Amino acid sequence: MDELRLGIYVPSCGRAKTTNTYKLIDDCTYVVRKSEEEEYRKAGIPKIWAVDDELIDNYVKVSNYINDNSEEDIIFTIDDDVDAFLYRLDNTVKIEDKDIILSEIERIAQIIVDLNIGFGAEDAAITPWNYVSEFTFKGTTGAMRWYNKKAYKSRYDEKVYHNCDLDVMLHELLVNRIILRPMYFCVDAKTDTNEGGNSSKTRQDQIDCANEMKRRWGRHFDYNFKNNKPKISVER
Repeated sequence: MDELRLGIYVPSCGRAKTTNTYKLIDDCTYVVRKSEEEEYRKAGIPKIWAVDDELIDNYVKVSNYINDNSEEDIIFTIDDDVDAFLYRLDNTVKIEDKDIILSEIERIAQIIVDLNIGFGAEDAAITPWNYVSEFTFKGTTGAMRWYNKKAYKSRYDEKVYHNCDLDVMLHELLVNRIILRPMYFCVDAKTDTNEGGNSSKTRQDQIDCANEMKRRWGRHFDYNFKNNKPKISVER
């Protein structure tokens, strides 16, 4: 990548026995709490970055910590519950070759650098009918995220914990005008659960978070409380 360094990180908590992501990407580093480090080592995770628990004890903290403390120029983070990488066009095709998976991660990172974009992320939905073009430049985010430190100007915020990815995306649209969303390259991942996941959501938490997002972003953000789906409206 033209002398720039790419770091691949997998934030993980409570899933030492069930995580599969490291089996699909050879050179990735798991970011885990020190209290769980031994469990991950016993599970055979080859590369581990163990951090004091209180510094990375939720998704917001661990995302900011990786961006603040990693050495590389470009950061790629991916969820710990990925079962497969997919190509998506008219249908979805599983990618079996690890070299192809890595080359796609690197390709998207290079495009972000070339365009001087701060943030990129896959689409949250992997269904074929969601495919509209190879790339789009706004929208909800999924399990894979790219950060170009030179251009990235956002931080995850606990005040909007349950919509923090959308908050970052909207802020990057504000300061950098576009993000990069590869629509052709995605992952099949488990639905978030409390055990090791990020879904300890109470109804009031969701309501408070959605209202804070509405306050911040006005007409650009709406939330359907009946089906718990956010709606992003940004004209470009």
